[in-house]
Amino acid sequence: MSIYFYYGYESLIIKNKIDRVIKESKVDEYNINSYDLDEVSLTSVLQDAITMPFLSDKKVVVCKNPKFLTSEASLDEKETEIFKKYLTKPMESTILIIDASNLKLDERKDIVKRLKKLPNAVETKELSDIEIAGWIKRQCTINGVDIRDDAVKTFYSLVGKNMINAKNEIDKLISYVGPGGIITTDVVKKVVVKEIQNDVFSLSNAIIEQDKPKIISIYRDLINSGNDVYYLFALVSKTLREIFLVSTMLLNGYKQADIAREMKVSPGRAYYMVRNARGLDFELVKEYIVKLGNLDFQIKSGKVDIKSGFELFLFGL
Repeated sequence: MSIYFYYGYESLIIKNKIDRVIKESKVDEYNINSYDLDEVSLTSVLQDAITMPFLSDKKVVVCKNPKFLTSEASLDEKETEIFKKYLTKPMESTILIIDASNLKLDERKDIVKRLKKLPNAVETKELSDIEIAGWIKRQCTINGVDIRDDAVKTFYSLVGKNMINAKNEIDKLISYVGPGGIITTDVVKKVVVKEIQNDVFSLSNAIIEQDKPKIISIYRDLINSGNDVYYLFALVSKTLREIFLVSTMLLNGYKQADIAREMKVSPGRAYYMVRNARGLDFELVKEYIVKLGNLDFQIKSGKVDIKSGFELFLFGL
């Protein structure tokens, strides 16, 4: 079977798997085509898939963001039948890769059930703390670098579970100490950049998910790192408003490229905004925005202390 279906929330693992499939196919760059289904139709992708390779025995067609597999969007009846026929009888000369990373699949859809039954359907699940620690150590070992156990813990506390960010930061550390070098806690603190925006997104998502232990843990980490409560309150409020706005735009049919343009952000930033907005409870986001707005009014009118008010909001969820 020449169709690969990848789904789950570990983008780096999926990216590595796709890269490996492409490498093992030994297809030249002229026969590798990648499509974003936010930008082109599935029909266009399938048209390419059934087209013969250019001066080669094989070609690779990669399609990303197949949102028709979620509850957000659907294919029309004609396109659905075309896709089902292709799944039943794919082009032998084409390796079709469907990248559904970071999408919440609608398990009720027949097309989702069919894809998950493919021989090359692979789900990537979030790594455990132990698995991430092992991954960090392996990256260092592969590159001839040693990392202390306490440095691994510090690295994880700064970067968290975002594997793509973790890969970027571990590469910085490896380059910093060089072959044969040793990564210590001091080196990690000096080199690794903790992006507060990512932490605030995590805090906002924990708020929406009503995950109290996670809310408390992230908030305390942010405070212990020296962040001002006024700053955190403003960022959480801004982040939730952004999530609400992006959710509204998605419900109204906006694509990622449209959101990037309207919000005046880069395509990469738009990707993360859409990812954070997708699958979240729209009404709950709206409810928390109203609560934060009321809290902001009470704080500015001197009725409530900012720290007490914000913590009461967070810990009382």
